[in-house]
Amino acid sequence: MQLDGPVTSYDPALGASFQDVVVMWSMYDTLVALDADGTVVPGLATDWDVTADSGLFTIRDGVTCSDGEELTGEVVANSLNRFFAPETAAPFLSNVIGAGNTATATADGQTVTIQLDAPFSGLLSGLTVGYTGIVCSAGTDDPSALTTGSNGTGGFVADSQIAGASYTFTRRDDYEWGPEFAGVPTEGARPATLVMEVVEDENTRANLQTTGDMQIAAYTTDAWERAAGQADWTKTVSNQSDTFLMFNHTEGHPTADPAVRRAIAQALDISRLNDVQSYGAGELITNLGDPTYECYDESLADLYPAYDPDAASKVLEGLSLAVNGTTLLAGGDGNAYVQSALQEAGADVSFQNLNNQQWVSGLFTPLNDWDVTILVFANTSSNLLSGANFFTGSVPPNGQNLSAVSNPEADAALAVARATTGGESCAAMAQYQQLLLENMDVLPLATAPATVVFAPGVTAMVSKGFVRAGTIRIAD
Repeated sequence: MQLDGPVTSYDPALGASFQDVVVMWSMYDTLVALDADGTVVPGLATDWDVTADSGLFTIRDGVTCSDGEELTGEVVANSLNRFFAPETAAPFLSNVIGAGNTATATADGQTVTIQLDAPFSGLLSGLTVGYTGIVCSAGTDDPSALTTGSNGTGGFVADSQIAGASYTFTRRDDYEWGPEFAGVPTEGARPATLVMEVVEDENTRANLQTTGDMQIAAYTTDAWERAAGQADWTKTVSNQSDTFLMFNHTEGHPTADPAVRRAIAQALDISRLNDVQSYGAGELITNLGDPTYECYDESLADLYPAYDPDAASKVLEGLSLAVNGTTLLAGGDGNAYVQSALQEAGADVSFQNLNNQQWVSGLFTPLNDWDVTILVFANTSSNLLSGANFFTGSVPPNGQNLSAVSNPEADAALAVARATTGGESCAAMAQYQQLLLENMDVLPLATAPATVVFAPGVTAMVSKGFVRAGTIRIAD
């Protein structure tokens, strides 16, 4: 099967990209998981009781680690505490416990309690992401072994790799558990060997599938039509990413000025951008996530800036702007559209299309060498709070505030959304997003679905556009 780019690390806590989460899910199970319809289902935990500031989880009996160790509550707690620890510097920690928060896990037999220092209502959905995969004792004792090796409870074990090119995994024959997805195939065998190959160009993926050299691949362009057009090949379409236009708010950048940010937004025809970056398959959004997420507020569309290139040019004429982005969607054509639109508005634009690893690395290190970028976020927790984490708190490497947004009034509303549940949380979340839009701190764009194509006889469960490797089945 195909990967979108090189893997950063086999250590789930240090994962930061699309490709990282795919390999994490193959080697590591999480306490809970998100089904294709957004339902939270049992994983390593059979039952749970979660409030805004704590969670109690019952760990499944009969689970073993890849080295034979029995999975106990203590093993789970040790893994979670390493993920929570500030010195681990997990890039997506705030998606699980909230920005600036701390947490501890304790075990009592087969039950594990997670206690948050401050309330965060996104804890349960946060624990579904692959970066929270439970690492067994040998891995927590020696995390350096996780750079190219694995020690988890997942269906596959790390075998070998050609760094940056391909990653090979072998099947665990004793794997009899796994997330309780509704769509898990029931017929066929799990593959004995799974090779994840880095193929960034989607036409190359289609070539490999038409020649039989690749059995599973995902597409964001119409290249899928050539692969799926073969006899008995099948496809699944699943929303994978939410996209937002981000502006660098760091002092000294032109985009630190709200007037410049609004002009940039006015220079873009978002419908046209959607056509370019997802071949029109995406759905326009005005929230920090798609309309299926809890608390999505349709009324925020009233705050969305209208396409007005004439007004934009009055501000942007002669302004120097640095635009970059990932080639993950449609080879980066959406980024090129942003460049073109800003140039037409009179801006002097420097431009970089980067592969996904380069782009992610640049966002999570304090390089500050960009003004405008399209954030492509695979929100595998399907929670608006996860998207919000990119626009609050500390900047990298100490936090996840990628564009250095500073909006204290919005932060206050977000704190209420995190600390409460139900209608109160949703009302605060709407206020938070309203304040961001009024200041044009971020511009929601559109969803970006993935079309996953399977060779004849190959099936798997797809959630949020990602194949869950443990569910791959090959017909007899």
